[in-house]
Amino acid sequence: MSRMRSPQLTHFLSIPLTSPSLTASLSALRKDIRTAMPSIPVKAIRPVATIHLTLGVMSLDTAGPRLKAATEALLNLPDAAPDIILGAPIQIGLKGLNVFDRRTTSNANVVFANVYGEDIVRLQEFANKVNRYFIDLGFVVDDSVKNGENNNRDRDSSRKAEKEGVVLHATVLNTRYASEFVPVANNNEGDVNRKKGKIKYQKVRPSFDATELLAKFENTVFMEPIHIDKLAICKMGERKVEDGGGYEVIAYIPLP
Repeated sequence: MSRMRSPQLTHFLSIPLTSPSLTASLSALRKDIRTAMPSIPVKAIRPVATIHLTLGVMSLDTAGPRLKAATEALLNLPDAAPDIILGAPIQIGLKGLNVFDRRTTSNANVVFANVYGEDIVRLQEFANKVNRYFIDLGFVVDDSVKNGENNNRDRDSSRKAEKEGVVLHATVLNTRYASEFVPVANNNEGDVNRKKGKIKYQKVRPSFDATELLAKFENTVFMEPIHIDKLAICKMGERKVEDGGGYEVIAYIPLP
C-alpha cells in the first residue's frame, strides 16, 4: 500500500508583528551572533518583515476556487462568527528565546521568541477559535505543520492546537534558510559521476547548539507590547522587500 502524501502547504493564517523595538533587537541579535556565536548560521536569522504568529497552515490552490473561498471566509469572519472577533484591543510582546523541544537544544533548527503580556490569555483563546473555525471549514490542515516558518512552516500542529491550544511563538531563527548543497557521500554511482565530471549534490539543513543562545537572551525583550491590528492570510514563500524579505498578504481583516 502506497503511503499517502501530505498536502502541499501553500498559505497560512498570520498575525504580523512589527515595531521599532523588534527591528532594533533583531539587528542586535544578528550582530551578537556574528561576533560571539560563529557556530550559528547568520542566514538563519529571519528578516524583521517575516516575524509573525502562525494560527494555522493551509493547503490551497494559488489562484483558484479554494483560495477564493478561504479569502471570503476570512473577510466574512466578523459577520459569520462574531463571537470569535476580539471585543477589545490586545497588546502582546516578545521576550526570551526558546525551542519546541528542550531535548533538542543542542541540535536545534528553529528558535523562537516567547509571547508575553497581560492579554496573553485572550490572545490564546482567539488563536484557538480562529484555528478551529478554519479547520471546520476545511481550509486549515488538521494534521501537522511541518518545521520550516511556514515558510515559515513552523512546528505548529492543528491537531495539537485542538488539544492543547495553538503554540503562540514568533520564529526568529530557522536553519532552513541557511541550507547548503553538498556533494553526495561516496557510493558507486557517485564515483561514476565524478569520473564523468558530474558530481551529485544534496541540500543539507544545518543544526546548531542553542544552549548558550537561549541562556544569554532568556530575559531579553525583543518586542515591547504592541497592539495586534490584523489577521491575515499570507502566501508561503518570501517575496523580496526593502528590509530583506516578507510574505505576500492575500487578504486581511482589521482587529480592534
